[in-house]
Amino acid sequence: MSSRQTSEWLNRDGLLLSLSAFFADLGYQGVTALYPLFLVVELRHSPLTYGLITGLSFGLGSLFALLGGRLGDRLPKKPIIIAGNLGILALAFSGLPHVIWESGLLFMVGWWCRYLRTPPRRALLVQVTPHEYRSRVFGFLHALDIGGGLVSILAAIALILDHVPPGRVIAYAGIPILISTLVLLPVTGKALYPVEQSSSETPTDEQALTAEQAQRRAQGLFITILAAAALYGFSFYNLGYPVLSAAMASKADVAGLAAYAIYLGVSAVSGWILGLANIKGLSALWKWGFAPSAVASIGIALSAALHAGVWGLYPAVALLGFGMGAVETYEPTLAASLRTSGNVSAGMGWLSASRSVGQFGSNAIMGLLFVIAEPYAYLFAGGAALLAAAVLAVAQIRYRPSEAAQAR
Repeated sequence: MSSRQTSEWLNRDGLLLSLSAFFADLGYQGVTALYPLFLVVELRHSPLTYGLITGLSFGLGSLFALLGGRLGDRLPKKPIIIAGNLGILALAFSGLPHVIWESGLLFMVGWWCRYLRTPPRRALLVQVTPHEYRSRVFGFLHALDIGGGLVSILAAIALILDHVPPGRVIAYAGIPILISTLVLLPVTGKALYPVEQSSSETPTDEQALTAEQAQRRAQGLFITILAAAALYGFSFYNLGYPVLSAAMASKADVAGLAAYAIYLGVSAVSGWILGLANIKGLSALWKWGFAPSAVASIGIALSAALHAGVWGLYPAVALLGFGMGAVETYEPTLAASLRTSGNVSAGMGWLSASRSVGQFGSNAIMGLLFVIAEPYAYLFAGGAALLAAAVLAVAQIRYRPSEAAQAR
């Protein structure tokens, strides 16, 4: 079935994958917000310890992303997605042990399984979506993904106000994660829309040469996007840091969770709206994603330096959410347009791995700088995001002749 034979932009498998993402984030986003409060406030460990745990979660997660991507091209994608989704349950148990190595290991295992699951899920979503609607569908996925996270944070705020300990609230995440896995069971996993454009004609030598040149340019552009994703990863700190900043500024855990809710709410709406806008090309990623993220991190740094409190921090966190919505919408869409059906899952694995390598360094460095002086941590992240935006801006000029093709 070709994309021209249907006007549907979201089929049954696409909807089920998106709903599964909603329930998964309904579970683990609450863990992401509460874990720094559990570790730093309740167990009284240093933010540096938190940075090392999250750094290992994301850094070693790059290996699991590559593994998931390769397996997704060699085996049926659905079992890999389900296995990874079940493994995320480890996050729900990370708030129960009060021994740091046990809690940290459970937190890391949950994230590693999430990285394993993400590339084949993205690849399957690409293959069940008409080419012209991929940015729209990734925007829809992100909106449901982050929408579930927003509901999770609001529920966590209600439980914290009811004086439920953060560790126990974290355990409740297991219920929606299980539901997320059950939603995946009816997925057929059938690829309807191949990534590459097929042709029944034998190409001439001139056409073959042109195709080879186009392939080399596409490969060069894909590597450039991976480099930018790694740089962006250095700016993509865990939102636990703004949670800690808001909680410390107001001396209230709820204020920290509110910062996370603002981030998720804006990110969900921006992902959906930008997906509908269907903006094409490299400029969509760096102008709407990387650059706003850089400005947002610098804004958080200024808020901390000027002691502006949560009312100075919240607008910057909202802008950070907007940038993330754009990245999650346009980054996988661009990556998919530069791969073929036989290696799209591996391509998504490389994309996740590139960002997670940056995240390993980011969270470790952020933890250290946070202890030295809070504004330095966010200035570092802002500078990394600016550099990522600059790399893509230069690539846009260099690869302008092929951008129209990859943004089709």
